[in-house]
Amino acid sequence: MHIFITGTRGIPAQYGGFETFAQELSRRLAERGHAVTVCNPSSHPYRGASWEGVEILRRPWPAFPGGVLWYDRLCMREAYRRRPAVILNCGYGNAAFIRKAHPVPVVTLTDGLEWQRAGWSAPARRWLHKMERKAAERSRLLVSDHPEIARHYRERYGKDTPVIPYGAEIPAALTLPDGRTPGDLLREHLQQQQVPFSENLVGSLTAGNYFLTVGRFVPENNLSMILEGYVRSGIPFPLVLVGNAGNRFGRQLQKKYGPEQNILFTGPVYDKHLLDLLRHHARGYLHGHSAGGTNPALLEAMAAGSLIAAHDNPFNRYVLGEGSRYFGTAEALSRLLAKWEDYRKARREITQEYLRRIREEYDWDRITDAWEEVFFRDLRSH
Repeated sequence: MHIFITGTRGIPAQYGGFETFAQELSRRLAERGHAVTVCNPSSHPYRGASWEGVEILRRPWPAFPGGVLWYDRLCMREAYRRRPAVILNCGYGNAAFIRKAHPVPVVTLTDGLEWQRAGWSAPARRWLHKMERKAAERSRLLVSDHPEIARHYRERYGKDTPVIPYGAEIPAALTLPDGRTPGDLLREHLQQQQVPFSENLVGSLTAGNYFLTVGRFVPENNLSMILEGYVRSGIPFPLVLVGNAGNRFGRQLQKKYGPEQNILFTGPVYDKHLLDLLRHHARGYLHGHSAGGTNPALLEAMAAGSLIAAHDNPFNRYVLGEGSRYFGTAEALSRLLAKWEDYRKARREITQEYLRRIREEYDWDRITDAWEEVFFRDLRSH
């Protein structure tokens, strides 16, 4: 079967959830004998014609406003031209380019409720709301990554959608190299990337004495709440924020909280092994995502054995379960951080439950099985 994947910023993944999904699913489908094509922006740093058996097709992503739609249109046009067995489209921002009557079926992975994200401008939210409806009308099949998203499509559009979450891999090795600390490893990375940093702060990062947050700098990830809660708590342990803070929101946070001596903005880190080590050896992982769906960064923190406190919403509670801790305000997080040692006493029990969930519910091979079932069975009934 030829499967053409559109709607991502390309593989190998260097951006977010859709990219990680496309990377992990495409290489497993290729291993199972499927022909898989993934569309990459021409600017993607990976320059090979294929990656782990997956064909890479490049199309330009112009720098002008709305360039993403130009890129999406070119990718979708090429997908239809190739006439694969199915087009797997990640997200619905490009639903205007789905051809309802075309014989090649489009399966749309809906992700979260994009038009509710606070980071979008009002015109962008209106566009995304419109595209959500078009995706529901034009896709041969919708797939949701979380039961709450499936409920939304059922209640709003009368569409029953299979639920297939994202996945994660449990890292094989999480032991620090002899005599090295998380700060040592992070220092080497920051030096290679030529990112300015406080030598004293990075040097103070030892196993179990820092908190960590990984994610995009957008309002719906509640980084303002996390930072304010951390500052109010007065705890002596550093807070490390991993992500690209180069947008306006990120710069605002850096200006407000950068002077705090115990807060480190690292910039983006794409080295998976380094991220896993930072997650595993952190005192705690603070997860602020709230815009919906099964968040890959949360799954990866679970797989790495992090002790997690998450923003209190149905999406995070469904993934983590009731053994975790949750916060809905900066003050609630401040109180939680001040009593973190009580939470740590149950770390082994909690993290073992996380690993069980990864193996039984969020394993990539199981998820690939579910996608094959969509392609071979569910599509035939629509």
